[in-house]
Formats: sequence, C-alpha cells, structure tokens
Amino acid sequence: MSIPLSQADAVDELVAIGAAIGSNCEPCLEYHVARARELGAPDADIVRAVQTARTVKAAPARAIAKLAADLLNRGAALGEPVAPPAACAGKGEPAQQGSPGSDRCG
Repeated sequence: MSIPLSQADAVDELVAIGAAIGSNCEPCLEYHVARARELGAPDADIVRAVQTARTVKAAPARAIAKLAADLLNRGAALGEPVAPPAACAGKGEPAQQGSPGSDRCG
C-alpha cells in the first residue's frame, strides 16, 4: 500500500527540514517549513522533525565534548560551554573563506 503523492511530498519536506537543521541552513529551513505547510503537514509533525534533527545533531557534539574531557583527564567535568565571542554572537552571513575575519567562527 502506498501513500498518496501529496503525503509523500510532505514527508519529503519533513526530511528536508531535518537536513536543513543538520546543515545549519536558515534559508533552507524557511523554505522547507513553508513548503511542508503548503502540502498540509501539521505543525506537530514539523515540530517532531525539528526535535528529531536537533537530537541527532547533538550526538556528535556530546561525543566530541566527552573526548575533549577524556583527553584532558577531566571526565565529564568540563562544565557548560562559555558564551561565544562577540564576533560569533550576531546573526548574519558568516565571513567568506579567505575574507577578512574568516578565521573566526561563523
């Protein structure tokens, strides 16, 4: 039994929402959320896609933090992350590779 094409398209958009979050692509996320809604995906399903993507994306961050703690012989005692530098705190386009300031986070 197959699902109707419109539902399959909506599922595709939910997957794309997860990919947008995974790649930190704001324009992609805006597009795919709007498209999922156009196709009739309920907000509850979109929220679930976002939550799932955030959970998946957080796993590598936890793993690398644990490795850093282990390498520093600190176990899990590194504490919470500090606030990003002012250069990282603003919303905007990251510096392009090779441009002034491109050595900062972005």
